Amino acid sequence: MKNKTRLFSSVFFISFALLFLLLSLSHTSESEQTAMKKEVVILPGVKLSSLPFSPAVKFGSLLFLSGTIGMDPKTNELVSPNVGDQTKQCLEILGQVLHQAGMDFEDAVRCTVYLTDLNDYIEMNKAYAAFFPKDPPSRACVEVAGLVRGAKVEISMIAAK
Repeated sequence: MKNKTRLFSSVFFISFALLFLLLSLSHTSESEQTAMKKEVVILPGVKLSSLPFSPAVKFGSLLFLSGTIGMDPKTNELVSPNVGDQTKQCLEILGQVLHQAGMDFEDAVRCTVYLTDLNDYIEMNKAYAAFFPKDPPSRACVEVAGLVRGAKVEISMIAAK
């Protein structure tokens, strides 16, 4: 009986949330709905990858930045085998994309850091901290089996303005 009650409560809550969302959307002005359209953000002069993803997507006041590795965009090579250098490069690229979208690191609300070796955590944090000296965003850091091009770190971000 408890499971049926929980299921009913969950269905009721989800239905109520959907109804609230639909009512909210029906009361938004045309200009607000236009502002909520998806917009791809790219850096001028940077060749886009042929892979099926965008560097960043702006939706309303949110900016979703794809995972970035510490690659030099001119050479398409990792800037260094060092995780600190790669972290710095990741964040410099993300900073350029933020700037292109009219934002900066103070607008970052969430980062996800992927490391191929958690033993690099301290070195990554030293480089990372330089970009967020005050009120850093929330963050997750996970160890992964591997990253593209043999990178040691990849960082994705969500920003809001």
